[in-house]
Amino acid sequence: MRILMSTWGWRSHFYGLVPLGWALQAAGHEVRVASHPSMVAPITAAGLAAVPLGEDIDFAEAFAGRIGAVGALDEPDPAPAGLVEPAITADGGVVRLADALLDDLVDFGRAWQPDLIIWEPFNLAAPVAAAALRVPGVLHLWGPDSSVTLRLDPESVIGPLAARFGLAATDVTPQGDLTIDPAPPPMQVPTARPGRPVRFVPYNGTAVLPPWLHRPADRPRVCVTAGTMMAGVGLTDRLDLAGVVRSVAELDVEVVVVVEPRQRRGLDAMPANVRLADAPLALRLVLPTCAAIVQQGGAGTTMTALAQGVPQLVLPQVSDQHFNAERLAATGAGTWLTPEEAGGAVLRDTVGELIGDGPARAAAALMRDRIRALPSPADLVPALTALTGAPRPT
Repeated sequence: MRILMSTWGWRSHFYGLVPLGWALQAAGHEVRVASHPSMVAPITAAGLAAVPLGEDIDFAEAFAGRIGAVGALDEPDPAPAGLVEPAITADGGVVRLADALLDDLVDFGRAWQPDLIIWEPFNLAAPVAAAALRVPGVLHLWGPDSSVTLRLDPESVIGPLAARFGLAATDVTPQGDLTIDPAPPPMQVPTARPGRPVRFVPYNGTAVLPPWLHRPADRPRVCVTAGTMMAGVGLTDRLDLAGVVRSVAELDVEVVVVVEPRQRRGLDAMPANVRLADAPLALRLVLPTCAAIVQQGGAGTTMTALAQGVPQLVLPQVSDQHFNAERLAATGAGTWLTPEEAGGAVLRDTVGELIGDGPARAAAALMRDRIRALPSPADLVPALTALTGAPRPT
């Protein structure tokens, strides 16, 4: 088969597709990954073939003013100050990124003629392309399906994109003919559409194993990270990362800080038990040696820790981080703190509980085992092959 994967905007959005891309290639299928030109480096670093299409859209600029603490769906109008309405709108960043990619994506599809298109959440160009090319489509979730918290009017958001190819909004299926779901219950929210479970295989980008990871730590190790998105969109001031690190360092632990280069400011003068990891250090390498992780709540970070059985403390700042934190708490494998609590004794004592042999550790081990019991990405390849034989609408 010819498999066209499509990813948008930001490298961590692409990472969840990588293990399935590997599985498809290993099974002998041709795989291409279509995205904006700026995504060529992370795609090729993962060993997949990149197809640069369309124009680059500055991710931070596209979402300026639209990344904040998401209010509840039943929040009264107008929303309280500081909250961002949970919605995908026709003038929002999601549509701008789709608009910059869509025409070239369909043109490439007509030339290459894929048998299947696979995309990740909030990628609107790919399902429109699948409808225009009349090929099956697959949505591959990152983790918990945060789209259930969003408003999206198909007529105003998808309608104009579909109309370019003589289609109506109803001809486009954003959730695909099949949804691949890596989040086992109770991490995943119940959804009406059927999903195909898959084992979450962590991929966090290129990585180098440093010498200090060649052997176990001599005391409990706690990883502190702020993910990739916050630095990428210039929101490093949302969290007092240095204060978080110092609070954790008050415990008798080794603190490993994994951050983007622009997040290193203020982290130079740290206590002696703090190790500032040299990049690149993928979380999948360091977490198996950790007793706990303190992180911001991104889907990739949360699922990577869940797959490794590591108890988590989430300090959510924006958008789906709150959603992921609540889903994690439902599993018992971790907890979360409000911005007001994210520092000092409360944070220190919470981490102290997580590194012990308490209920969070048992719940994290249970969730790890549930993930390991799911079908591997390789196991899903026959089901994807079968999709290409299904009759398509004329």
